[in-house]
Amino acid sequence: MSTGPAVGLRIGALAERVGASETVLRVWERRYGLFSPTRTAGGYRLYGPDDERRARAMVEAREQGVPAAQAAAAILAAERRVGARPDAGEPGTDAGPAGDALATAPTAATAASAAGWVADLLAATARLDHVASHQVVDRALASASVEVVVRDVLLPFLAEVGTGWEEGSVSIEQEHFASDLVRGRLTTLGSGLGAGTGPLVLLACPPGERHDLGLKAFELVALRAGCRTRYLGADTPLASVEAAAARTEPDLVVLSATRAEVLSGVADELRDLAGRHPLALAGAGATPEIAEQVGATLVSGDPVTAARHLRALRPGGRRVAEEGDRG
Repeated sequence: MSTGPAVGLRIGALAERVGASETVLRVWERRYGLFSPTRTAGGYRLYGPDDERRARAMVEAREQGVPAAQAAAAILAAERRVGARPDAGEPGTDAGPAGDALATAPTAATAASAAGWVADLLAATARLDHVASHQVVDRALASASVEVVVRDVLLPFLAEVGTGWEEGSVSIEQEHFASDLVRGRLTTLGSGLGAGTGPLVLLACPPGERHDLGLKAFELVALRAGCRTRYLGADTPLASVEAAAARTEPDLVVLSATRAEVLSGVADELRDLAGRHPLALAGAGATPEIAEQVGATLVSGDPVTAARHLRALRPGGRRVAEEGDRG
């Protein structure tokens, strides 16, 4: 599940990254002037990091029930207010007025705030300071939506810890401390959700994949989008996934892996699973080639963006049209 901002994307690729249809993006561009694409010599529109950032903010606002015109106006006004730059990248958070309808949308925040919270979490982890680390997360959640905090704070924090562990600057106990912190917060934020009648999603990591926090973040966003979930977690035998799918009859089975070889090594089993249940592959190890080989859907983007694709799935696996797709 990649996390970098878009650079020079065609509209189809942008739509896939942010979880909105091409039709909706064109409506937002035409009606509200939300995007400023460049054109190639052949006349094709190319959308950059600012366009992706605004599109993500718009999707977030619409999911919160903010009218499209109001959301677009607030997003553009917020950019002018914080002096957004072309190289600003992914936004963080900005504590707006309590009554601001977009106070928790991504563009209501600054990248500096998110980076500061990540730095504070790294400092608390270095000290193994349980109280301080939770206080940092609490401050972030008080200023931004759960989705923004997960995408712009918790997941980048884990990535920094992982890099530090590989380089030797983060110890094993610090890495375990950070993982336990994030797992605990994701679990707590998802507590009490998923009791509705939305699509049922079965989530697991295949054999050999022990890193499941990206999948846990995916589950939280799916729950907040109205889905029901059954979470099997890391290093799950595919026979167990098949047994759970036969028992629960999910609308979708999602398998996540950080390495392509984890999935390619069980390609035959995945093909059999995809023949019996709707299957999606996610994570950095999920490639278009593997997905096509086994007959699965490829879920791309960071876990937050990827989980948003599930909101159009109705029980029984049917897709429904997005805003602007009708007529």
